[in-house]
Amino acid sequence: MENQTTNTEPMPIWFFVGLILGVYGLIILVAGLVGDERPTVLAEIRPALWWSAVMIVAGAIFTAVGLIGHRRDATSDDKADPGGD
Repeated sequence: MENQTTNTEPMPIWFFVGLILGVYGLIILVAGLVGDERPTVLAEIRPALWWSAVMIVAGAIFTAVGLIGHRRDATSDDKADPGGD
C-alpha cells in the first residue's frame, strides 16, 4: 500500500477567516458593479470596488497562510513520527 499522510489536525482559523473575507469581497464587488450609484460625497471614486479589492486580497492572504500553516504542521508531524505509530 501507499504511504498516505493524513493530517488529523483541524484547519487553522485563518483559513476560514480568509474564506469569509473573500466571499464578502465578492459580494461587495458584485453589488458595486451592479448596484445603482447613490449621490454621496465620494461616489466618484467607487468605494465598493476599492473595499472589495482589499477584502479579496486580504482573504487570499489569510487563506494562503492557513493552508501553508496546515501543511507545515502535517509535514512536521510526519517527520517527528516516521514509523506512523
